[in-house]
Formats: sequence, C-alpha cells, structure tokens
Amino acid sequence: MTAVGVASVANFGQGHNEPYARALANGSGTLTLRPHSVDHQAEAVDFDVRSWCEEASPLERSLLRTLQGPVLDVGCGPGRLLGAAQRIGLTALGIDTSAEAVGRARGRGARALEQSVFAPVPHSGLWQSVILLDGNIGIGGSITSLLRRCSQLIAPSGTLLAEVEAEEDLDVVYSAVLEDQNGNQSEPFRWARTGSAGLVSRAQRSGWTVSAIERVQGRVFCRLSLDSRPDRTLG
Repeated sequence: MTAVGVASVANFGQGHNEPYARALANGSGTLTLRPHSVDHQAEAVDFDVRSWCEEASPLERSLLRTLQGPVLDVGCGPGRLLGAAQRIGLTALGIDTSAEAVGRARGRGARALEQSVFAPVPHSGLWQSVILLDGNIGIGGSITSLLRRCSQLIAPSGTLLAEVEAEEDLDVVYSAVLEDQNGNQSEPFRWARTGSAGLVSRAQRSGWTVSAIERVQGRVFCRLSLDSRPDRTLG
C-alpha cells in the first residue's frame, strides 16, 4: 500500500519512526491506521502485515484471472498481487512509494517502481487493467483526484478494479497516522475511506462508470470503465 498526492505531507506509513518499513522488514505484526487528531471520529483500522507479505489469496487470484494485461498495480506493497499476476501469465507492473515494499516486490521477481502514481508512469494510456486494492482507493486523500489520474493511465477499453469499504455509506477524508504494536508512528498523511456509494458519486464526476459491484467474502470490489475519453496528459 502507499499514499501520495499533491497535497500530501507524507506517504502511507512513512516518516518519523517508519512503522510501515519496519513491519514489512519483519513480514508480520499489526499496523493501525487512525486519525491524527483525537477529535476526528473515523474509526481506527487494523492491518495484518503477514497477509500483505504472503501469497495472494484464492479470491485475489480469481479476480486477477478476470483482468486483461498489461496490469498496473497502484500501491503494490510487497507484491503479492504482482507475483500472482505473473504466475497466471499477466504482464504487470507495480508502483509504490515505499522502498521496502518495492524491494520485497522485486524479490518475488516482480516488476515494481518506487514512485508516486502522480509522477510520470510508463506506458500511460495503455494499461488494460489498473488495480486499487487493500484500501488504496484512499491514496492521497482525494478519491476524485486519484480516479482522474487513473483515467490518464488506463487504455480506453480498460478496467479499473477498486476495493472499497464494506459499509456502503462510509465516506471520510482525514489526516491519518500509521502505528505499529510497539508504538512506532509515522508522519501524518492524507487518507480517504469510502464505500460503494461514495465511489459511484465520485466516478460520475471523473469520467468513469461503475459497471459492477461485487461483494465476496466480506470484501467489496467495484469495476469501473471510462464513459468518455478525457484529455490525457501522458506521463
């Protein structure tokens, strides 16, 4: 996972005591995402780092089999989806702002770049599939900005696969921090969480159509397609 954006102060879990890099280096532990301000009402979210570092689940592999390559994994983390894509014959590239995550992804034999999604991305406008799983719809704290950026990266006939919150009407944007079980905390960064209702609303303002919403094993996945081809600045 990663979080970047034009207005971001820091990236997901980075800075200060580097809890994200520490957890990935260990390959285990719990990370907690919570609002930076005690006055914000967003609930804390716990992540099992081992699940990020292990192989893709059967559900995730089945999702990948429905996609066409080449695939761009935005916020690829340690590369479990990239590894699974490679094994089923999909050409895939991951991008992530975490050096530790990119190193682990490359250790799987995957192709990954240490960079922001808002920086120039190779083959912009040619990706047949773009994926935003594991909460990565929150990257940069502006879902609309992220969707518009993805519209510049994807091919006209491509599919954006985005995971959203199980709570349909959840829709929050806030300054967050990531903390591990030992109290190591990141710098604050902008983050967003939304359910399917929030995604549908923003998609309509960003040149996308939500073509399907799938609820499987407690997770919710939305498939989006471009309803028009916006002006794209290659990069």
